[in-house]
Amino acid sequence: MSPTSPLMADLMLPELERQLAEDDTLWPNVKGLYIISVTKKRKPTATWYLLLQGNDVQPVITADQAKARAATRGKVRTVKIQIEDSDLLNFITGGLTGVKAYMVGRIKVRGDLVLAQRLEEVFEKAGGKDRALEFIKKNETLLSAAKSRNKL
Repeated sequence: MSPTSPLMADLMLPELERQLAEDDTLWPNVKGLYIISVTKKRKPTATWYLLLQGNDVQPVITADQAKARAATRGKVRTVKIQIEDSDLLNFITGGLTGVKAYMVGRIKVRGDLVLAQRLEEVFEKAGGKDRALEFIKKNETLLSAAKSRNKL
């Protein structure tokens, strides 16, 4: 996370990975690599990799492309998603559905659209809305500082 432009994605996605590492019942039965380009005011600011290989293999969520490649077992379908940082938070918490976001241009998708639709399922199974809201409540000061620095 950059001190000059902290992103909600840099706070939320590592937390999601931590929760998935602690509870294997949350692992989704989805196979694919999600390359998520997070933007701020339509400018690319970060890239995250969500590698899902079924519910028998621990998911990998990382900003390190080499780590995602090293963890890949066999061939996986890939989808590239471009999303604004604030929209990603709304998507994880259930405030923005994938289909609606895609239809109104808030999410851009390249690659396997069916796989892209399954990402919403991943967040739902992991209790994305409740867990994200719990994380936000516990880390309100950190998130407030991130938001205020983003306005500079």
